[in-house]
Amino acid sequence: MRIKPVHLFRIGLGIDMLMHGLVRIPNLQGFVNHSMGGFTTSFLPSILVRWFLIVLPFIEALIGLMILIGGKIGRAGFVAGGLLMAVLLFGTTTRQDWPLASQQVIYLTAFAIALQFQDQEAVIAS
Repeated sequence: MRIKPVHLFRIGLGIDMLMHGLVRIPNLQGFVNHSMGGFTTSFLPSILVRWFLIVLPFIEALIGLMILIGGKIGRAGFVAGGLLMAVLLFGTTTRQDWPLASQQVIYLTAFAIALQFQDQEAVIAS
């Protein structure tokens, strides 16, 4: 069986996103409190940041699961992952954390490439 690049992207990004969420859920309050500290200089309302951080691990896990399932659900996961990275990038730049923003741009690029691979494979298959 031949492994295609889209499968590697799907497996890698899927596991990464799934585990980003799953490891944070058992210590959700600790994750939220730790992450809130970085937003003291941001203009974002702290209540908005806190609620976003509470739901973030569940969103990450769901996106990871969608990507691992693959197919149309996986494609939706790539899109959702890219959109999530854009939201995270916005929040990160409000606190002027440029090294983290650079990492998020890499993730955003990976989601875009994975989506491109997925779409090319779908065209070839049809």
